Amino acid sequence: MYPHLITDNTITILADDTLSVTRDHPSFSAILDALREERWDDAVDLMTPRRRVSSFVEGAMEIVGNTILRGGTPVDNAIVPHILDLHQQGLPVGPLLAFLDKVLANPSMRSRNQLWRFVATNKITITPEGDLLFYKKVKDDYYDVHTGKSNRYTVGSTHSMHRSLVDDDPESTCSHGLHVCSYEYLREFGGQRTLVCRVNPADVVSVPIDYHNTKVRVCQLTVVKEVSNPTSPTTTSYEECPF
Repeated sequence: MYPHLITDNTITILADDTLSVTRDHPSFSAILDALREERWDDAVDLMTPRRRVSSFVEGAMEIVGNTILRGGTPVDNAIVPHILDLHQQGLPVGPLLAFLDKVLANPSMRSRNQLWRFVATNKITITPEGDLLFYKKVKDDYYDVHTGKSNRYTVGSTHSMHRSLVDDDPESTCSHGLHVCSYEYLREFGGQRTLVCRVNPADVVSVPIDYHNTKVRVCQLTVVKEVSNPTSPTTTSYEECPF
């Protein structure tokens, strides 16, 4: 047993270092289970993936001091336990590592820090190449809902705008940029057709705070296919957003 403290919202353990996690940690419940079963080393491993990274046989990540690196770049620890769990179960981790590499190529620190949590929370699927698949509503003639003439989103088309023209402030809820969303957000979005769009994680500029963080602004997307509308929209507020 290690010296420790458990509260409603935090777990703190004094092992080699003082380790502390809050309830929003992806392994919070698993850590509690380990403590109930007195698996103290397992709890420590869940709180910090450093020990498990050192045995990651593919050499996908390395440790320098207290920092986990991928290709020499510090990694957001939120994704590391998930990659390690998949690897331990014999499940493919290639797409997640490709996704991670593209996240690390994103010039925005805020996007790098937010993106995995957004992907996990909204169940955004990842292609084998590490790209993200989002949804987008358009008009019946495939033009954008906001202007009806700026972009025609046909299958196979790629749309981009200079990154500096995309609003990177998440507090700006409807602003400039190419907008895509999670499946859940489609119910809040006017438009007659629903498209699946592929986005490189490096091209995600901001995650606006409205609608419970279910949409993003990006600087480039490619239309992959059209799918059926899941439900009739409950509101057309998204039509106020450009592009």
